[in-house]
Amino acid sequence: MAFNWTDLRPVQAMAANILFKKKSLILVLPRQFGGKTELGCRLASDLISYPTSKACLFLAKDRPSARKAAREKFNRLCDPKIFDITTTHIALKDNPDSILYFTSVDRDPDRNRGGTYAFIHWTEVAFAKIEKGETMMGVYEKILLPTMSQTKGYCLLETTLKGKNEFWTLYHELQDRGVPVLHVSMSQMVEMGLIPIDVYESEKKKYHPDVFRQEYECEWVSFVGKAYPEFDESCIAPKGAHPESYHRILMAIDWGYRPSATCVLFAYVKDGVLIVYDEHYEREELPSITAEKIGLKVLGYNYACVGDHDPSKNEELIRRGIPVANADKMDVLGARTQIKEMLYLGKLMIHPRCTNLMRDLNAAAWDGKKDGEIDYNICTWGHFDGEAALRYLVRMLSDVREDVPTQRAIDVLETFNYRSDQ
Repeated sequence: MAFNWTDLRPVQAMAANILFKKKSLILVLPRQFGGKTELGCRLASDLISYPTSKACLFLAKDRPSARKAAREKFNRLCDPKIFDITTTHIALKDNPDSILYFTSVDRDPDRNRGGTYAFIHWTEVAFAKIEKGETMMGVYEKILLPTMSQTKGYCLLETTLKGKNEFWTLYHELQDRGVPVLHVSMSQMVEMGLIPIDVYESEKKKYHPDVFRQEYECEWVSFVGKAYPEFDESCIAPKGAHPESYHRILMAIDWGYRPSATCVLFAYVKDGVLIVYDEHYEREELPSITAEKIGLKVLGYNYACVGDHDPSKNEELIRRGIPVANADKMDVLGARTQIKEMLYLGKLMIHPRCTNLMRDLNAAAWDGKKDGEIDYNICTWGHFDGEAALRYLVRMLSDVREDVPTQRAIDVLETFNYRSDQ
C-alpha cells in the first residue's frame, strides 16, 4: 500500500507503520487527541482510490455513529469529484466496485458475514453495542476474520477505553495471539512533545478523575466502593428550585410494581444545570394512575418523556395523551459515568423532596464480582428505581436545549406577578 505519510500526525504514522507490517493492530489512544478514527478513514479512502477493485468495511458501534462518520469524517477527507459519498458507503466514481461500506455491530452482527474485504476498520470497539447474544470476540473471530481470509486484508481495531468490559478480554486475548498493540496515553503524548503541558492540565480540569483516567490516560479503570461518592451537599438544589412556565419538563420513568416501584423523575435545565426538582415513587400502581399523576404535575408545561422498555405501560401513557419514547438502556456503565461526571462538575442537582432518588444515590455501591455493575443485593427496598430513572434522564434528555423565556412568556409572568402583589 502506498500512502501519503505527510498527512499523518506522529502517532498516526506509528500506527500505520505497524499496521502495514503486521496486517493488524489494536490501537488505544485518548479521546479527541490521537486521531485514531481519522487514521482508519484515511487508510480506507486511500486504499479504494487505486484502480484495482476492492471492498473495505467501516464498522461502527451503532448505525447513528456510522452515519455520523460519513457526514463528519469522509465528507471532509474525500474529494467529491473523485468519490460518491452517501450515508451507507463511499465509492470511487471511476470504478464503483472500489467501495467502502458503512455498517455497525448493533442489532444483528451476523448481517456482516459473507463479504470479502481488503481492509476492516472497527471503530470505538470498547463501546460496541453488540446484541443477539454475541460477544466482541465472537464478532472478531466468526464474522470479521473470515471476510479477510482471501484478501489477506488489513484489520484496525481502535478505541478509547471503557472499564474492564468485553474489550479488556478481546484486547488481551488478541495480544496473546500476537496481534500488535499501540496503547498511548495523553501524558505519554506530553512526554513525547506532541501535546503542550498546559493543554493537558486544561483538559484534566474538565472531567471527573475516573473519566479522565479512562478516556485520556487510557487506563483500565475498575469501579469499587460507593457508586456515587460525588453526590454530597453541593449537589442538593435549593428548596425553592422549580421550573418557570416557559421551561420544558424532562421526565424519565422506571416502571415497577412489587417489590420494585414505579419511579418518575421530573427535571428542567437552567444555566446549563440539570435540576431534578420532583419525583413520583409508588409500588403496586397501575399505569393509568401513574399517567394521571404525571398529567397533573406537567399541566401547562411543554415536556419530553422517556420510559423503561415496557410496551404495555408506555402505550397506556400514549393512549392518555402523554407521548413517551423508549429509554436507551444499552450503555448502563456509560450512563452511570455520565451521572458521576455531571455531579462532579456541578451539572446535576437534586431537590431535597426527591428522597427516594437521594437514597439510591447514597446507597448504591459497585459489585465486587461484576466490574461496572451495581450490587443490587444491598438494596433492601426492592430495586434502585430512582437511580435507573436518573440514568435514562441523563442519557437521553440532559442535553436538551435550554428553554429561555419569550417576550410573551415574560409579559404573562409580569402580569401574574403584578396580580399576585395586589
